[in-house]
Amino acid sequence: MLLVAIAVKLTSAGPILFRQMRMGRYGRPFEILKFRSMHMRGDGPAVTRAGDARLTSIGGFLRRSKLDELPQLVNVLRGDMSLVGPRPKLPHHQTYTLRVRPGVTGAASLAFRDEERFLHHVPEHALDACQINLLMPLKRELDDEYLANATFVSDLGVLCRTVTRTHKVTDVERIGNLQGSLVSLSQVLGQSVDPSLSSAAVTTAHAESHLPLRNMVAR
Repeated sequence: MLLVAIAVKLTSAGPILFRQMRMGRYGRPFEILKFRSMHMRGDGPAVTRAGDARLTSIGGFLRRSKLDELPQLVNVLRGDMSLVGPRPKLPHHQTYTLRVRPGVTGAASLAFRDEERFLHHVPEHALDACQINLLMPLKRELDDEYLANATFVSDLGVLCRTVTRTHKVTDVERIGNLQGSLVSLSQVLGQSVDPSLSSAAVTTAHAESHLPLRNMVAR
């Protein structure tokens, strides 16, 4: 962690740690800690995608490798988070109440490890609607399935897959479907600036994300 902290400090101006309010268990807000991966700017969407101009020179690497999440071990010690669980969301992204502590990693976090690359196809004005109406329900489905049968051994498996960057076969299939859905979504929203149209198109993409990939690509 010390080496990452030094790298963050030397490669861009600003604090080493990024602090942000997230929603925890039973709707209790808490301050999440991350190594800062972006320049200190006040503008831009809440959702990050690959190629975001706000990323520092090492920010993309920190996010892809998940090294930016290491300070959340402090959140675990504080009792705000657990090692494994659903990822904590921004207040306006948390559409349901968590019954467990949010985790540093989890089933949905593993499946959506390359989320920022998938979102590269989505226009900036539609990112928030895409996150809330398309990605969040899919992430909740994955997390709920895992939590229904979670054990100490399964938690160890999630931690191991986080370190080794491996996915379950079923997750690979789902993410393949999602990627096709996002490509289709970007075509619909490419010229749209109306938030209501964005939400409608994202809702359609959500339904299509459960279809076979060949059906979505054929559109």
